[in-house]
Amino acid sequence: MDSASGPVRIFQWAPERLRSRWIPLPEEGDWDKEYGDELRSMAGGGGPPLGPFLRGSSEGLSFPLTILYALQNLNNGDVWTQRKSLTLHILGASLDKEFSYSSVFEEILHRLPNVQSLTLLLCGPDLKGMTGSTGKAIDMDTCPNCVLKGQKRIHHFEAKTYHEYTRGLGDKFVKPDLAIAFNSGLSQEAVASWAETIQFLIAKRIPTAFTSYNRDEAEAEAKILRNLGANLVLGPKRNPWGSQMLIPEPNKVTGFFASNSWVCAHSDERFERPT
Repeated sequence: MDSASGPVRIFQWAPERLRSRWIPLPEEGDWDKEYGDELRSMAGGGGPPLGPFLRGSSEGLSFPLTILYALQNLNNGDVWTQRKSLTLHILGASLDKEFSYSSVFEEILHRLPNVQSLTLLLCGPDLKGMTGSTGKAIDMDTCPNCVLKGQKRIHHFEAKTYHEYTRGLGDKFVKPDLAIAFNSGLSQEAVASWAETIQFLIAKRIPTAFTSYNRDEAEAEAKILRNLGANLVLGPKRNPWGSQMLIPEPNKVTGFFASNSWVCAHSDERFERPT
């Protein structure tokens, strides 16, 4: 996107620090507690007000943190954090969000020290704007700390709907650890197509999370998911790790929306959610 002064660049940041162990995300989001110290250290303890940078950082970081929040709510205990590899499928991926913020997914490696290989499938028709990168896996650059530890991040791009992609794989399809659709709008756009994808996810018993811009969208999407047979074990509820970049509702006198503001998740497993 261009402005009068040239291309508009998105603000994205994630710390390079590595956690020595997995620390569960709190149910009450506190962006200052999670990232304030790193941002302050970058400014030498002073600098401009922290609030705008926290809000700006949350726009991108809400993607990996929502993934981690979903995983911790859809798994019993912390065995999943001890795996050597983790595979995530991102449904309905777009160029202006998931692709543009692709570097911040490294935060998953930074918080899961046992994971040596993180593979992300970014799947969605909106990726057709890419040239020469779809249909293959790409080893992404990682920070020096990840390089020293031998941690790898692999992105695989597919410019198709998820059900089209999986249909083409046939018996070669392997279930991911989590599928997630960020801000899908599945109750408003491509409703029939999303229904086909959701039916596949349910049939294959794939743990899946969905985020929404606001409560109205979240509740409408939850209704569709339940009608299709989903077992919602999380939400719909406000996402404690949704973006803090609030945008005024365009069709209302009052109210705001934000990226990944609400979340719900489906799983066939029956267990007590972590507290």
